Amino acid sequence: MATASALLPASSLHLTRHHSTITASASPTPPHRAILPPSDQKLVISGGKPISGHVSISGSKNSALAILAGTLCCSSGSVALRGVPDLLDTRTMADILRSVGARVEAEDGGEVVVDARDVGVTEPCPERIGSIRAGFFVLGPLLARFGKAEVAMPGGCRIGARPVDLYIKGLEALGAINRDGKVCLYGPNGMGLVGGSFHLAYPSVGATETFMMAASMANGVSVLTNAAMEPEVADLALFLIACGASIEGVGTSTLVISGRKKLHGAEFTILPDRIEAGTFMAAAAITRSSIYLSPVIPSHLAQMTEKLTEAGCKITHAGPGALKVSALPEVTGGDLQAFNLKTLPYPGFPTDLQAQCMALLTTCVGSSIIEESVFENRMHHGMRRREP
Repeated sequence: MATASALLPASSLHLTRHHSTITASASPTPPHRAILPPSDQKLVISGGKPISGHVSISGSKNSALAILAGTLCCSSGSVALRGVPDLLDTRTMADILRSVGARVEAEDGGEVVVDARDVGVTEPCPERIGSIRAGFFVLGPLLARFGKAEVAMPGGCRIGARPVDLYIKGLEALGAINRDGKVCLYGPNGMGLVGGSFHLAYPSVGATETFMMAASMANGVSVLTNAAMEPEVADLALFLIACGASIEGVGTSTLVISGRKKLHGAEFTILPDRIEAGTFMAAAAITRSSIYLSPVIPSHLAQMTEKLTEAGCKITHAGPGALKVSALPEVTGGDLQAFNLKTLPYPGFPTDLQAQCMALLTTCVGSSIIEESVFENRMHHGMRRREP
C-alpha cells in the first residue's frame, strides 16, 4: 500500500450550505494544528511537505467486491482473481462467500482463488452482510443458481439513503417472488429465473450488477435499460463473459443478456482502482507536488483530469497505463485556481472523489461551487471542515 509523508496544507474554509450545494473559498494558510478523530485509532499527520515518486495503484475495490460475489455463479471449476486489494471489505466478502460453502484462498502473488462448486447454503451470514453494502450482491447469484435466497439488509457508509428496492424490482422482472416482506426471494414455482426486461428508474450500479449476475443464469433473454455504465460494471460483465455468460452492450446503458444453465471458472484480472488513483492525483495537487501513477486507465480518470487541468495542474501520459501529475509552482505558473463540479453517474464526475476535491479547493485561489447529486448526505464532511 502506498503511503505519503504529508497531508494537505491546512487552509481555513468558509462554507455556506444551500440544500446540497456548498460554496467554498480559500484564505491564507493558518498555523498548523493537529486535529485528531475521537477514536482510539488515529492517523497522526505532519503536513506541509511535498510528496514525490511513484504510486502503484491497487485493483479496484468496487470491482473486486462485485466480482467476488459473481464467483457464486460458477458451479463448474474454480475462479482465480488477480489484483484483489487486501482490505477489510474484501476480507468480509470472502467470509460471506465462505458462509454459503465456498472455498476462498489467498495464493502467493496476491491471487485469490474461489471454488464455489460446493455452495449449498442460500442464506449467507447476516452479521457479515450487515457490515458492508456489497454483501447484498450475493442475492442475485444465489437466487439464479438455487431458485431461492434469503439475504439480510446490507450495511455500508452513512452517505445517504441507498434503498435496495431497485435490486428487488429487477429480480422480480426475472420472475422472482418476494415473500413475507423480507429480502427472501424465490424463483418462479421454486425453480430458476426466467428472462425478462427491466428499466432502471436510476442507473444504480448495484442494481445493474445484481440484475446482470442473475440474468446470466436465467432461462431466456433479458434486457436491462438505463443501466449504470461505470467501469466497475463493465469489469463485472467481462468477468461473467470469461466464465461463459453472454452479455451484449458492455459499457453502454442497454444490456442484453442471454442466460446460460451454468457458468464455469476462469482466470481474471481486476481493473485498476480509479478512485484510489484520483485520490493520489488530488494529493499531488493539494501538496503542490509531482508524482507518477500506474497502472491506470486514463479514460476512467477523464473527469478528474479535466478538473485538475482546469485548476492549473499538468497531467501527462508517462507510458502505457501511467500518468504523471504535476502541481509544482514552476509547472503551473502560479497558484492553482478554483473550479466548480457536480457529481453525476459515470461518465460524469464520480461522487467518490467529491470530498478529495473539496479539500483541494480550500487551497485554491477563488471560490468554488460543489454540487452533490448522487448521495444526499455526502456533504457532511464539509460541515466538519468548519469546526474549530
